[in-house]
Amino acid sequence: MKDVLLELRAASPHETATGSAYHWENQTRRTPGAILQYTWNGEGRLQRGKRVLSCGPGQALVMRQGDPTTYFFPPEGRVAWEYSWINFTGAEGLWGELIHRYGDIVTLDPDGETVGLLKQITRLYHNKGFLDRYHTSELLGRLLSAFARELGQIRTIDESPVRQAQDYLRDHHRRPISIKEVATQFGVTREHFARIFHAETGETPAVFLRQLRLQTARRLLRSTNMPVREVAEQSGFGSSTHFCRAFRLAQKMSPEEYRGR
Repeated sequence: MKDVLLELRAASPHETATGSAYHWENQTRRTPGAILQYTWNGEGRLQRGKRVLSCGPGQALVMRQGDPTTYFFPPEGRVAWEYSWINFTGAEGLWGELIHRYGDIVTLDPDGETVGLLKQITRLYHNKGFLDRYHTSELLGRLLSAFARELGQIRTIDESPVRQAQDYLRDHHRRPISIKEVATQFGVTREHFARIFHAETGETPAVFLRQLRLQTARRLLRSTNMPVREVAEQSGFGSSTHFCRAFRLAQKMSPEEYRGR
């Protein structure tokens, strides 16, 4: 029977970014991976869609490779961004749920269990001190538990209608739902829903829904041999014509060209 283990791909106990050369796009990373990057000093930025968020001391970036996020050193930055980070596999689904629930940037206690385990794991990786892969998996599992527990204690699920709507769209975007239908679910008009959604997120619900569908479509194109018509259907697009038009607009290439890269 094959072991089911968490695997540490890479880590660093201390790194520094100081210029525009530090710029990473998670969407271009084709292999799975979960990233936790904790700021000690200075500031970094993360962008998802039109939203740009700051990650200062005591905060951490929570990311997955393949997600539509970018992180970088701010162009106006004058103080070096100092941070620790780990990149691991084996829990991408759980990591995605934590991102959806708590956001792309979270605050962690520098003296808490999560940061303590992060320091231990990065130092062991740097010093080649792990006993074996079971030791690595055990510590990563402990970090995951501590991380989820700490976030659950300091922040409950956001009950705003917009956050609830985002969760609803993530769960149902593969169905042919409309924005009007989602608004009705939350007892508001389509116009009011679009207005409060844009005010809180910086994008319209239609754009958010289209990004979710395109993300699913890209995954299906990479991992299956489904015909384009079926990919469109499984991603929630009403027709392959609509899907191909939206995909080409977003990716600057056809679905067939994307699959063949």
